[in-house]
Order: sequence, then structure tokens, then C-alpha cells
Amino acid sequence: MATTDWTKIRQDFPVAENITYFQSAGMSPLPNVVLRKIMEEYRKLNQFGDAFFQKDFSEAYEVRKKIAGLINADVNDVGFSWNNSLAMSILALSWKNKYQTPFNIVSMEEEFPSNSVPFEYQGITMKYVSHENHGYPIDKILSLIDNDTKALVTSYTQYASGFRQDIETLGTELKKRNILFIVNGTQAFPLYPVDVEKMNIDVFTCSMHKWGFTGHIGTLFYTSETFRKTFPSPIAGWLSVQPQENEWFYTGKGKEFSLYDSADRYFTGTYNLQGILAAGVAFNYLSGIGFEEIRNRITELTDYLIEKLSSLPVKIISPVNSNEERSAIVCFDLEELPPEECIKYLEHRGIYTSLRLGHIRVSVNIFNNNADIDKLCDAVDVFIRTFYEK
Repeated sequence: MATTDWTKIRQDFPVAENITYFQSAGMSPLPNVVLRKIMEEYRKLNQFGDAFFQKDFSEAYEVRKKIAGLINADVNDVGFSWNNSLAMSILALSWKNKYQTPFNIVSMEEEFPSNSVPFEYQGITMKYVSHENHGYPIDKILSLIDNDTKALVTSYTQYASGFRQDIETLGTELKKRNILFIVNGTQAFPLYPVDVEKMNIDVFTCSMHKWGFTGHIGTLFYTSETFRKTFPSPIAGWLSVQPQENEWFYTGKGKEFSLYDSADRYFTGTYNLQGILAAGVAFNYLSGIGFEEIRNRITELTDYLIEKLSSLPVKIISPVNSNEERSAIVCFDLEELPPEECIKYLEHRGIYTSLRLGHIRVSVNIFNNNADIDKLCDAVDVFIRTFYEK
């Protein structure tokens, strides 16, 4: 069996020659092949305007089919939202319209704000599970569910710790309790597998610019058919409506109309077709490498990173003892030293990490190598020694 040439993969990412980049959990850089596709699509706009709009619209549908296949969903259940906050706001409004009595939603205390602000803004009661060493045991999650709980909202992987939840087991338990299961896969998909049927997921969102190599194209927005039948969309636009006979889109005024039964109901208006077409190329690129190969590479890199960090006077806060709970994100603390100063120090040396909830977040990707990790850890070591020598 042929082995993946990771040195060649690295050459697909010019970022690796310019800086030492550990910020893919914020946004992954574009591989060359995706950049070429984006340039090609915008060149079409430059030279032909929207003469290819209908063709591009059809091709975008094929991209949706490709993504649907990756999460074991029907294409009619897969759409896009402008961002995760808008997708969650749609859920919040849907629930407020549906439930006339007080209800609550259970979530995790370290969630990214797009998983909490939309619900809190609508006055929905949120119950947050406290972490245990930055992990969330399923028994503890279930203990917070009561008779007024309607849904559970969780990230597949936590953005500020890298903890990866056992979504399949959690989904099974929630189905037994008739609790809606809302999963934000932004820090996991497509690196880690998603099966919406097997995992009993009712709604799945994912901001594709993190690990999808797509740039900002919005949020993947899967909804089950049952969810859409139960919770009518609280918003609509011209693309949400089923057209009349012999029309491409609805043009009626003052008449009754119906939204699409499919996820198309959430396509309220025009969207970034150019970016979505490039996303199709990005998924082809990743599929060509192989997702299992990618996961194995991520594990190799995080193994090495954890080994190197363990030799330094730092505290790894990510749950790293279980492979099932690990992800491409490893976070650490410097005890009493200021993490923001360390991040500035690293950036001054061309090493880019992130500060999240007071932790230094390092996210490795397929273009990284051991030399990148050596450079990072050597710089952290120098920062610590220099700080104490002052």
C-alpha cells in the first residue's frame, strides 16, 4: 500500500513556507488547488458576468450531494447558512414559536458563543454542564436534563480545549429521552467521521473555513426531515419558496405560497456560489488524500506535540490521555506566566497560535511537520527561561 507523501502535501500550502502556522482551528489556509478554483470562478464573473449562473447553481447542488454523502444524509437535507450564529438563531426562533410553555436547552459551559448567544438572546433558559478537566462525561450531561429540556446543543470538538465528544453514544441516549440533538461540527468535520443517522443527529452545523479548506463560505446546515416538519422555518426569502409552474422562482404577490419541504427553505436568497464550487474542489482534495490517512497524520503530529510539551514546564489542559477524546487541537497553560505575552513572542518569530479562554491553543494540520513543532516548543522554552531571567 502506497504511503502518503506529506512533504509533497506540504508543498500544496505556501503558508508553510511563509510562517509556522498553528491556527487552523481559526481558519485553515487554502491549498493551491482550491485557490486556483476560486480564481477561475471569479475570472468567469470578471469576463462573463452571470452568464453561467444557472450552470453554477446546478454545480453547487452537486457539491451539496458530495457533502451529504460524507455525513450519510440525503442531499435534500443539506444546505448552507451564512454562519453558525444564523443557523442557531433559526433554531432558537423555531423553538420559541413552537413551545408555548417554559423550556430549557442543555449545553456545555465552554462552548463557542455562537452555540449560546442566539438562544440566550431569545430568552431561552440555558443549562450549562460544567467541565471535568475540560471534558464532558455523558453521565454528567444527562444528569442536567429534566422534564422541561427540549434540546441539547454541543460541539463535536470543543474549540478551547480540543475535547472530542462521543457523539454516537450521546445521540443514542438522547433519542431514548426524546431530546433534540444539535451538533456543531466546526472543529471536527470533515477530519472526523459524521453519520447523522447512526449518531441520531437532528441538526448538524459546521463552519467550513476551519477544517474544510474552503475559506469563508458559510455554515453547513443539515436538518432532518422530521425536524423541518415539526419546526416551521421562522424566516423566508425568495429562494425559500416553491415556484409556480413554469417559473424558476416564485414571483407571486399577495397569494398563498409554500416553502420547500427540503433544506432549500433555508436558502433565503443568493449566496456565495463561487465559494461553494471551490468547496467541492476542497472536498475532492481531502478525499483524494483519504480521511483515515489524514486522521492518522493528525494523531502522529499531536503525539509528537504532546511529547515535546511534556518536557517543558507547561500544563497541557486538553484531554489527551484517550485517543477517542483527542482532536487536532492541543491547548496548554504556562502556570503563572502571561499567555498573551507568549503568543506575541511566538508571533514575532513567525509562529502563529491562538489564545482561547486563557489557554494557548495549537492546532496542527496536514501541512505541518515535526520541524514546525520543534520550532514552536523551542520558542516556548526560550520564552519561559527568558521570563524568569528578567
